Amino acid sequence: MSSAISRESNKKRQNEPKPAWGWRITGLLLGLVLTLVGAGAVLLQSVQGVQATGLVGTRGTFTVGYCIDKNRSGKNSDYECGGDFTPRGGKADDGWSGRLVNAGDYATGAKYDVVESWVGSDGRFREVGIGAVLESLMWLCFGLVILAMGISQLRKWGKSFKG
Repeated sequence: MSSAISRESNKKRQNEPKPAWGWRITGLLLGLVLTLVGAGAVLLQSVQGVQATGLVGTRGTFTVGYCIDKNRSGKNSDYECGGDFTPRGGKADDGWSGRLVNAGDYATGAKYDVVESWVGSDGRFREVGIGAVLESLMWLCFGLVILAMGISQLRKWGKSFKG
């Protein structure tokens, strides 16, 4: 059962003018950027999430040599920790020096279960465990939201060019 009012409002929506070309192109570009950023975040966090499980990559123990806060403002800490990596089943002589990614303020001499990071250069390591997996999962969800927003924008503004 449709009333005359709803039929009249449908006619008004059909006869509305389309947005200007500049807005349509801006909307498409915004959608494209959001889609690319979201897809990149999903890909990166998928790789890092798999690494955080410790099922892939060179796994071993990282012994902290030093930790410094790179952010001098004191508001948000950004720690960088350096130390020595020993692969599983290896001796201390088999290891090499490197940096721990996403580190906290760890004590000198502390040992952590890590995996060699694929993302970036050699000598970078990531912690493994439930905390690292949950962190990657959280960022993966943010990436999925951004990807969905980008696809939505692309569809919306893509339709504005039809007919």
